[in-house]
Amino acid sequence: GELERVKSQYASVELADGANTAALATVGSIRGNAQTIENRISSLEQDSFSDDPNLNTEVSVLNKINAANVLTLHTVQDSNKLLASLVEQQTILSKQQREATANAINAEIARRRNLAGNMARHTSTLTDSLENFRMP
Repeated sequence: GELERVKSQYASVELADGANTAALATVGSIRGNAQTIENRISSLEQDSFSDDPNLNTEVSVLNKINAANVLTLHTVQDSNKLLASLVEQQTILSKQQREATANAINAEIARRRNLAGNMARHTSTLTDSLENFRMP
């Protein structure tokens, strides 16, 4: 009944609060690391285009390839974290929409149930009044 509805809505608020906190932490972490990642990309780019023979040995080139792969993995991981946050937010919105729809349906059912009872009460007394009406 009413208590379950309130509990469900409160749970939605708690879920949203948790999801918002997690999303903000994810965005903060990504932003906090952005300059470091940018610096590493820039350094890797400079080393890749350098004419310095020490930076173009086979081992150096393989190290740059590995470093580029690690940077790619970090970027993919950050993207996945953001996508997970978006899915979590969308799931919470879907839950809230479902609750609102269910509440509207339940309210309409209750309204119709009450309307039928009220109409029966009013029409029965009207019928009685008309049947028992006598002209003086």
